[in-house]
Amino acid sequence: MGRRFKLRVNILICLIILAGFAAVAFTSYNTYSKIIDDDIVNISKLTSTNIYSDIRNELTKPIFVSLTMANDSFLKDWLRNERTDRTASHQEELRQYLLGLKKKYDYDSVFLVSDNTDKYYHFNGLNKVISQNDDHDVWYYTFIDGGHVYDLDVDTDEANKGHLSVFVNCRMTDDDGKLMGVTGVGVEMDQVQSLLRTFEDEYDLEALLFDENGTVQISTRLNDIGLKNVFDADILRQNKQKIVENRDSLQIFQFKEQSFYGYYIVRYVEELNWYLLIKKDTSVLARSMYAQTVRDAVIYGVVVLFVLFITNGIVRKNDQLMRSLLRTDSLTGLPNRRSFNETLAKAISTPPGKDVLYVFVFDLDNFKNVNDTHGHLTGDRMLQVIGRLATDAFQQKGLVCRWGGDEFAGYCFCNSQEVNRLLENFFSMVRNDTSIQQYHTSVSLGITQAHEHDNPDTLIYRADQALYDAKGSGKDHWVLICEDPA
Repeated sequence: MGRRFKLRVNILICLIILAGFAAVAFTSYNTYSKIIDDDIVNISKLTSTNIYSDIRNELTKPIFVSLTMANDSFLKDWLRNERTDRTASHQEELRQYLLGLKKKYDYDSVFLVSDNTDKYYHFNGLNKVISQNDDHDVWYYTFIDGGHVYDLDVDTDEANKGHLSVFVNCRMTDDDGKLMGVTGVGVEMDQVQSLLRTFEDEYDLEALLFDENGTVQISTRLNDIGLKNVFDADILRQNKQKIVENRDSLQIFQFKEQSFYGYYIVRYVEELNWYLLIKKDTSVLARSMYAQTVRDAVIYGVVVLFVLFITNGIVRKNDQLMRSLLRTDSLTGLPNRRSFNETLAKAISTPPGKDVLYVFVFDLDNFKNVNDTHGHLTGDRMLQVIGRLATDAFQQKGLVCRWGGDEFAGYCFCNSQEVNRLLENFFSMVRNDTSIQQYHTSVSLGITQAHEHDNPDTLIYRADQALYDAKGSGKDHWVLICEDPA
């Protein structure tokens, strides 16, 4: 009985230990599997954010350039005179204009299609006359019938050796809204594919862009473009309506396809009217988990935490940069309207002590003539000069921002003598600046004093009214409103 009892006790202890090890192993496997899955999702989400940001930077700029072309007075005037002025110099002016944009932005295509003559102009000159019977011209008629201001189209570029390109097409209309033509630029597909390929190689995932029908528009796999549909995947097809209708937030779907499983991450890119799809396959990692020991799991956990730490640091730094860009005017380097509104609200709520809060708005007189006569680049340089002069004049006492167009806004804390001295100094700097005076331009400014019941809207409104008074009474001076309207 004693031996049997000891044997039973030993067997029971062994079973308990084995059960304990099995329970620990099972719990550890499930725990680490979940942790690793969560980490993969987070890393994939962070990666999708980086890809999303870079894709927007790569393709949003051509959209802005195309929209600027569609509203360019030179192109509109050129189209109005297209039938009457058929000289070689007339066409050469257009070619030089398109060639200038091609050289400046290094686009593969810069084009203009006249609705009046159906002529397709390229930076190399007149390329062709489009026709509804030409399959290569279907894009034009589809676009103008769609009624969109702009859209993106993936197509072969006949004017660039048939290379596959992403075209930005923008509608041109006259003052009455009548169609004048279509203009835009083309970016060769290789450039966008190279961007996606970098992320795919670095993070071991698949990235592509698709339209609301599911058709792949941009992918590193050339044979998928225009042919593959992402909704062929079961999980995406089941959630098609949810995916297409959700244009605000990132969406994550777990998938299992035979022996492969992982995650789909979908995000809508508003500027492109396309969707970014990230496919992260985790099956290889999951299979390797079966052969890992507890030590391997611990080591892997440390590595994952280290990667997360690095990635979170990069994302945090990018987030700070993005926040800065969202609050800064890219042309002048001044705070933008959003930043100014927030800062002004804080300034109003801050007790000014002995000084008084003044809010002002100013703009350039006859600025449109400068743009029309000397070009928008000259106008941009003038805005930069004015922004710098205003900053030099007011930065010791307040803040200046670019409000929009040629209009600036700002505030300062000072007494009545100081505010007059600041304004006189600012106007003196403007009047003595040769880069401004050579274009016979001046500044008009409206300024108002803040009172106890004021908020940002009432102050800007009064300053704007003072600006109108300055404009109406001869320009090149300022008007101050001190009285309390209440």
